Amino acid sequence: MDILIYQKEDKLLVQLVGRVVLDECDRLKGSVLNRIVPGVARVALDLSRVEFIDSAGLGALVGMKVTSNKSRSALSLLSPSKNVTDILIVSKLDSIFEIVTGKDAEALVSAMARPENLASGNDDRGGDPNPPSGSGKSAPAFQAPPAPYAGNPPSTGSSARDRIDQLCKTAVDFMRQRDYERAAQCYRDVLEIDPDYLPALNNLAIVYEKKPQWQAQAIEQWEKVLALSQSRGDQKHVERAQKHLQDLQNA
Repeated sequence: MDILIYQKEDKLLVQLVGRVVLDECDRLKGSVLNRIVPGVARVALDLSRVEFIDSAGLGALVGMKVTSNKSRSALSLLSPSKNVTDILIVSKLDSIFEIVTGKDAEALVSAMARPENLASGNDDRGGDPNPPSGSGKSAPAFQAPPAPYAGNPPSTGSSARDRIDQLCKTAVDFMRQRDYERAAQCYRDVLEIDPDYLPALNNLAIVYEKKPQWQAQAIEQWEKVLALSQSRGDQKHVERAQKHLQDLQNA
């Protein structure tokens, strides 16, 4: 992972490139947290070139959010990649961050990401955000997947709510490891318990989008999300389902 930090007046821009995983988190926090101090009005994390983020990486983002709140700094995520966006959604973290995309994000990066704004003491591995292949940088350590899950609801003696929570947590773990088959099975098991559990309907649709051969299932799943959201007056999920359906139908 590469880290580039720019500072201009009371604004801070952090650009991350690569994989935000456990082995990188101490370096990330050491590079960024001590810069989020009173007087910094805005902190922007550019995640447009982050390929993958694991649970430790999500924890690092939450830690930055907590630090920015204490310093009364506004923290936002800029143009997170699709993989990162999906993980934020299934982890239910998209609601705690301000997410800026499109022209607003581009304008902020354009104004900040200039050589004269490079912060002193930048991470010594952050020099080139697009290192050439064969540059000698070691790849992040492989993160072992969680223990295999057979596909049946765990802890049959526990309450339905507990089983749903456990299955959803397991599904998120599989999503982080890109084990989409087992993630999908977890969400299907949730829907066996509660067919109208909207987070599982929504997240199963996201999982189905991960494989081109599942496009028909993804469309069907988003249509279920749309219908249920409309019946409940849940405009956030209505708009999300409509956008995904439009993207899938135009693919």
